[in-house]
Amino acid sequence: MEKLAPTLLAFPAGASSNSLVMNEVFDEAVKNHAARLSRLLKDHSSELITHGPQLLELLNPELNSMSYLAVLHTLLIPGVANSAPLDFLLQKLVTFLLQYEPLQCRYAGTYLQDIFLRAVDGNLLPPSVAVAAVAEALNRLDPTGSMLTVTHIHLARLAYNTNNIEAALPVIDKNIVFFPGMAGHFNPDYLCEPSLPPPAYISRESGLTGTLKPALVMEYEMLRGMMYCALRDWSKAFAAFQRVVTYPTREGGTSKIMIEAYKKWVLVSLLSKGKLAETPSNTPAASAKLYANLAKPYTSVAVAFVADDAQVLKAEVEKNTAIWLEDANTGLVKEVLSAYQKWRVLALEQIYSNISLSEIRQQTTSAETGEKLQKDEDVETLIQNMIISGMLSGVIEKNDDGTKYLSFLSLTTPFTEVEFVDRVKNTASQLMQLQNYFKITKERLGTNKEYLKHVIKEEKRAADKSNDPEPVPDFDATVDDEDLMGGIMNT
Repeated sequence: MEKLAPTLLAFPAGASSNSLVMNEVFDEAVKNHAARLSRLLKDHSSELITHGPQLLELLNPELNSMSYLAVLHTLLIPGVANSAPLDFLLQKLVTFLLQYEPLQCRYAGTYLQDIFLRAVDGNLLPPSVAVAAVAEALNRLDPTGSMLTVTHIHLARLAYNTNNIEAALPVIDKNIVFFPGMAGHFNPDYLCEPSLPPPAYISRESGLTGTLKPALVMEYEMLRGMMYCALRDWSKAFAAFQRVVTYPTREGGTSKIMIEAYKKWVLVSLLSKGKLAETPSNTPAASAKLYANLAKPYTSVAVAFVADDAQVLKAEVEKNTAIWLEDANTGLVKEVLSAYQKWRVLALEQIYSNISLSEIRQQTTSAETGEKLQKDEDVETLIQNMIISGMLSGVIEKNDDGTKYLSFLSLTTPFTEVEFVDRVKNTASQLMQLQNYFKITKERLGTNKEYLKHVIKEEKRAADKSNDPEPVPDFDATVDDEDLMGGIMNT
């Protein structure tokens, strides 16, 4: 114990790691400490297991993060040590995940990833605790949330399979921009530089993530889509499934998960947009053809959804019950049936500013039953649920004669000054983040041979074009598409 403690407490030497202001000084100090810890783990592993619990009490997880990580790793991996009660070790594990100092732990990436994966494997911590703690730990490591790691996959699996989705939202709500193994990222001079972009310190080389094959990347987006479906956040589910549908493939290959995602994408398109969205232009051509052939029952439902006949939609759904069950899409199909009448109510806004509930009952039909609702009270319940969910902007009012009617409200309600300032600040923050992503991507592409060849080729093409005589434009070339639609009249 007396031999171990001085080494573990030797870093940082000051009150906190922030006292090492200069990157060069911090980098050298933390590397030296990492070397000492490596020797300690190699030569005194049995003593660390014996005295580990007392050492964890002695160390500060926020101040002595690297030392705390080394002891914790020894006590939990590969198996849980019996030198302390399990509850004690789990409490220390959670404390570390919530408080560790990320700059130090960049230098112990393999150990940190091991602890992340151990926490989220579902065998130690209760799922609700594991998901919340690891989500916080990932955000400490990468506040932007823009880098996908192996831990993200395991976190998403645990959150979805145990229905602890909301606890994972701080991670899954972040947009992924970078992936392990992307070419062109530089090796930083100092791993501790706080302003480093995530790919510069989260990599296979640093140990903070492993290799992610395309199947795992698509699985992550698929899990995100299904989690958003569980929350009925259809627009986010639509975007997640679309990233799988449009995933770039080699030689026209289309994986099973892409086809599954497309089927869900069709259904969620109806729920989020009220119609089948156009297949994105960046969808691989071979995949688009395969989707059209293998998802015909789904596109048939989409066609029936936009038609003004609830019984046709109901019949289309009922004849393919076995398909929905086999594809594990029965729940989504039921949501589509439930949403049909809601979208018919929304369509009435194009005609009316106010409409009585009895008229709504006469003009809309439930696709769940194929019949009109029996009472105005049922219509009122339907509309209130739409208003509460945010699907409908309106209010139910009552005339002097007691007749209840729906008043559609404008979506362009003026902002208060405070709301306007908040929106401007939020937009500015998003633009700054996009600017950082653009800068990083530009630097990465600047070292990519294929991209450089493309740039040189385009520059040469532009130079050749500038030397050619200016062609005389023909009539078709001078007419915009908008003109062709309505600006030119026969005489």
